[in-house]
Amino acid sequence: MSRLLLALVPAIVTVGLSFPTVHAADELPKNTDYATFSPKCGDQDYIQKGEWVYRYNEWTLSLTPTDCGRNIGPSQTPNMFYEISKKFAGSPYWSNTRGMINQLTCHLVIARNKPEWNLDPWRPYVGYLKTAAAECNVTRPDPDSEFH
Repeated sequence: MSRLLLALVPAIVTVGLSFPTVHAADELPKNTDYATFSPKCGDQDYIQKGEWVYRYNEWTLSLTPTDCGRNIGPSQTPNMFYEISKKFAGSPYWSNTRGMINQLTCHLVIARNKPEWNLDPWRPYVGYLKTAAAECNVTRPDPDSEFH
């Protein structure tokens, strides 16, 4: 699991809008056994419930955040995504990790009060700013994007 987290560190960045840039490496405890690392939101998880659902002819990870998870600041986003990936990345439906990070960050910025957050691995990765511009629901790939 530590390789997964280390691969995500450069990608887990909260950018744009009113949030400062936050790098996950600065937020995680040093000398941590990431196989058993379990970040918490206060004394609870970030995610209350999550399940894979089939909609729009594709699989979607439907998440219900806890009250604490719904109200985190940008420095806790990497820990929230770590919890999500630890719980759900083993699914055959999991893919496009970078795009899902952008969708999660987008939900935290513009849709945090929605009852459920849907992370769609099938949506193209176009970077955070274009994900936010599409209100978290990118439909077209951007072949000329600097992110490819």
